[in-house]
Amino acid sequence: MIFAKLRRRRSTGEGTHRPERNGSGAFLPPTPLDSGVLSCQVHDERGTLVPGATVTVVDRFNKEIAQGDTDTYGYFVAALPPGTHKVSVVAGGYRRFSTRTEVRVNQHTSIGGVELKADDSLELPQPGVYRFDPYHTEIRFVAQHVGMSKIHGMFKNFDGLIHVAPNFADSRVEVVIEAASVDTGVEMRDTHLRSADFFDVENYPKLYFRSERLTQLRGDRWTISGNLTLRGHSTNVQLDTTYLGQRKWQGPGFDGDLRVAALATTTLRREDYSVNWQATLAKGIAVVGPTIDIQLGVQAVHEG
Repeated sequence: MIFAKLRRRRSTGEGTHRPERNGSGAFLPPTPLDSGVLSCQVHDERGTLVPGATVTVVDRFNKEIAQGDTDTYGYFVAALPPGTHKVSVVAGGYRRFSTRTEVRVNQHTSIGGVELKADDSLELPQPGVYRFDPYHTEIRFVAQHVGMSKIHGMFKNFDGLIHVAPNFADSRVEVVIEAASVDTGVEMRDTHLRSADFFDVENYPKLYFRSERLTQLRGDRWTISGNLTLRGHSTNVQLDTTYLGQRKWQGPGFDGDLRVAALATTTLRREDYSVNWQATLAKGIAVVGPTIDIQLGVQAVHEG
């Protein structure tokens, strides 16, 4: 009898919330019979929506019952068991937000707008010139090997300067890379990469990057736009950058050096730099694919 009633309720929709719009115009999912729905929308102090913020929900026994990232519009929605739960929201460059809320069976509970405040520990660096520390900076790349596996490599020799302006958005980044220092761990492949098929180091020994502008997206996320010159061709690229903060490093050989750190990524297309990957495939040479993911992990030391 009880199972027949439940089957009728599921088939007719009795006892469930059909998809409905909340105040923001977003559709809510159907509410399961034995749980409720929790939602929120995350923004910063300027009212800018924060996608990619991580929302974690734990129950009264401190057991995690839900976790997910906010969508493009800063929304998080989850079906949860009933009870009083702790909700935490974290995102890079912001202080953690925590609150408690009660979720009821077959009801929608909205926390509403969650405002994240800036993390003061990620204060922007003081104006001056910062030089890449070669011992704590890496320039790496990942490429497809003719669509079958991945090749990981790095450049061993490079130099970089960050000119921090009083208005941080006016700062400049300059990087010079020795093309011949490419290293994928396979000498035959590295020799090929240095050849005219790829970097052509005999005619173009260096790669150059010069930024044109820095744009803050939110919190610790920035976009660095600039030009990359490779094989004599310059193309605009954007580095998706996470600012990791600054600190003074005390230790043997380090007299309280002020350092800044960041992580940046971008994707390059080799045809933008006159590298004909189809021609190299036609020669029967095992080569990397047409796109290359670049990863920069940077520590830079204040020079004055």
